[in-house]
Amino acid sequence: MNCRQYWHKTLGESSIHGFPYLVRRELHWLEKLFWAAVIITAIYFSLDICLNQWKRFRDNPIVYAMELAWGKSNFPFVGITLCSESTSQEQLDEIIKETWDVTPETNNSLYQHYMEFLKVLNSLSSISLDKLKPYENDTSLGDLKFVEILLHMRHKFIPRKEYDNADDNDKKLSTSSFDVEGREQIYAAAMTEIGICRTTSQLTRYTNPFGKLKTLKVSGISFCDIMNECNTKIFPKVGVDSSLLIFLHNVEDIVTPYDQGTIMRHATMEGSLTIELLLGLTTAESEVRNLPIAYRKCRYKDENNLNYFGIYRPALCRIECRINVAMQKCGCKPYFYVVAPHLPVCNIKGMLCLAHEHWPKVAQCNCPNLCEEETYVSMQTTLQKDDSTKFERTIIVKLFLPRMAMKRRVVFSSDQLIMSFGGAIGLFLGASFISIYGLLYVLSEYVFGNVWSCLKMKRQAKKQRRVTLVEAAY
Repeated sequence: MNCRQYWHKTLGESSIHGFPYLVRRELHWLEKLFWAAVIITAIYFSLDICLNQWKRFRDNPIVYAMELAWGKSNFPFVGITLCSESTSQEQLDEIIKETWDVTPETNNSLYQHYMEFLKVLNSLSSISLDKLKPYENDTSLGDLKFVEILLHMRHKFIPRKEYDNADDNDKKLSTSSFDVEGREQIYAAAMTEIGICRTTSQLTRYTNPFGKLKTLKVSGISFCDIMNECNTKIFPKVGVDSSLLIFLHNVEDIVTPYDQGTIMRHATMEGSLTIELLLGLTTAESEVRNLPIAYRKCRYKDENNLNYFGIYRPALCRIECRINVAMQKCGCKPYFYVVAPHLPVCNIKGMLCLAHEHWPKVAQCNCPNLCEEETYVSMQTTLQKDDSTKFERTIIVKLFLPRMAMKRRVVFSSDQLIMSFGGAIGLFLGASFISIYGLLYVLSEYVFGNVWSCLKMKRQAKKQRRVTLVEAAY
């Protein structure tokens, strides 16, 4: 089949509108030119509609719809993380004595120098690393293990090292129904971006400050329903002169104090502080999972793409991103993160390097939310205090359940995209799957037919040369 035959067969036998007119001999060339212009215009508009539909599928395949939440049950209670700078003078003196062998009696000026350093370390956070500037050139502070010093400094005010009995790899999140008002939860020590705290997070494995990536004992997830009052009391176990920060977050995630979505409150020195929250619920229909992650812009819990964590959570994703950025900028990770133990931990110069590079603000992290998640919104915070009466220092967290929930629904799925492509091409060109198949069939026939003919001619020419050589030999 030569090119002319291929052209006439492709256009003349096609069911696409206008193609047969291009090869009819009885038509004038001006009429063929007219039909060519019509076909080009139809192809342009069909491709334009297909590209617009593809953009719609890529950018907005999901809408949010409201639904009643009355039929739902087992709403998870909020996770609580308590952070304080509580320590004691005895602990500070003991650390200075054991680490540098200095006391006020032997060298008071050097003692004061180390005392100020410990106070800075005790209040250090990921956004205040520049506080270490006065100690940049102090060689006696070069090889310190910051986490161990913090543990020693606060060991009276943090939970003891008590591991969970379940195997970490097979451990399922323990659950319980919510108890009556007043039940105090079990907290575990946690290393966070503002130092060592106490938390009810179920992911204590990734914040364990005791040197092992092993789950610490903590209260199971408490669930609420409309039949029970959903609240808890907190009795801060810190000094009366110490400040206390309360972070409220998803109990199945770890706290990232300065991220959007984390609720932070300062506890009062005395009196009763009541924090009222509203639970926000987002669900997703089953078709959402069939969409690519880049298009639905959310992940499910089992769609993990992290290297340092065994599960996916938005906060874990941001922490891994910040570790990677810190390694790129300064070649070390801050001591705030206990995961990735194989990476070098920053010393004071490394921490100042991060401050100079404006870490963690420069960490642009692409961490989608969960497709099905619970969020918490602060409604009201009230303080009950009476100067004439000595109130016990108490924090009450109340959770109000939602009446409505958000649901992710697919309005433009993959099959709808294919149908829209077919509709646009059929509208302007009259083409169908059979039409496209016919074009591909004729093209393959032309290509393979010519290739086979070429190979056949080469074999015949080779055979003829052998016959010629044999005749010449005789």
